[in-house]
Amino acid sequence: MSGKQSKYKLAFKDFLEGVKYKDIANKYDVSVSTVKSWRSRYWEDMINEKGLKNVSEKVAKLQKNREKTLRNKIRDDLYEQLGTNSIIHAHFMDLVEDYMSLWDIKNRLITDVKDRGVSVLGANGFLKKNDSINELNKTNTQMLKILNELNLKVVVEEEDDDDVDL
Repeated sequence: MSGKQSKYKLAFKDFLEGVKYKDIANKYDVSVSTVKSWRSRYWEDMINEKGLKNVSEKVAKLQKNREKTLRNKIRDDLYEQLGTNSIIHAHFMDLVEDYMSLWDIKNRLITDVKDRGVSVLGANGFLKKNDSINELNKTNTQMLKILNELNLKVVVEEEDDDDVDL
């Protein structure tokens, strides 16, 4: 019994950090419905004890802030590469903004595929392929074309290698 208690308490900490139900379930080797029952049975009381209101909204805000931080980093890196290549024309700066708009769309499409899955229920009641998958491929193609037009490359951060080769 104490194992279950510790699992749901640890899972609650993950939930407050913005981890999704599915990821919590995988981490603690339980089903998603178990995680949802933990929320209704235990976490609601813990939320009320801590005086936290609208936890879901706070978690969503935290995830958006992380996404904004990554978005800004990508945008800044692209502008830095343009400056390094001495490309300062307004047309190219606008292409960076177009790239970032496509990046936002790409993230929404990925979220849609994660939420609804690869197959969705069509108007006729039968399963059909999720249109977001095709749109995701088209969006990625457009993003690569913009990077190619700007003559920019993907920057790979080097890992620190403490091993010394002798």
